[in-house]
Amino acid sequence: MACLLIVDDHPIFRKGLVALIKDELKDCSITEAIDGAEAITALDKMQFDVVILDIDMPEKSGIEVLDYILAKGIKTRPVILTMHNDELFFNEAFDRGAKGFVLKEDSSLEIIDCLESVRANVPFVSKKLKPFLNNRRNFSQKLGEIKEALSSLTNAELSTLKLVSENKSSKEIAELLFVTEKSVENYHNRICKKLNITGGSNTLYKWTVSNRDLIK
Repeated sequence: MACLLIVDDHPIFRKGLVALIKDELKDCSITEAIDGAEAITALDKMQFDVVILDIDMPEKSGIEVLDYILAKGIKTRPVILTMHNDELFFNEAFDRGAKGFVLKEDSSLEIIDCLESVRANVPFVSKKLKPFLNNRRNFSQKLGEIKEALSSLTNAELSTLKLVSENKSSKEIAELLFVTEKSVENYHNRICKKLNITGGSNTLYKWTVSNRDLIK
């Protein structure tokens, strides 16, 4: 039997959702919580297969509950059910361990499919939010490619790149690394080739500004 926790501060919506799920899924028990604080109390007392969370709630938000689940290592599958068609909230939710993201306006059509999907360990998002998921996948792929390219840099190249990120000139870099300016120029060229960076002399610096956190 599946054990669900539904967390939403709007009683009419919450009761309607409970009725819908019970009508479609006979093998589940449902616990209700009216806000994030009550959800955390329930999570400390019971084990839930799926937790359905609104984002905007009194006491603690759905995002804060996600943080709590992640910090405590609670084994459950969180699903965000919200009115926010917003890519920032979408990415925040998945960064914090959400397994599903459903818009309230489509909940009557999608929530059952969502529950069945996440219970099978397959992430689910509303059809209207597929572009957000594609963007996230493309970003993750690009990020992985950048990290792989950075790992291919030699120590000298990485040191040069870090100094470039501080907007040091070739002369300054040469002095700090105890090499010639020609060597620094060679480092620049090899770095750009490995990172697939093309453009003028200032392009590498602009790249480091955009990817500063990855260089540290």
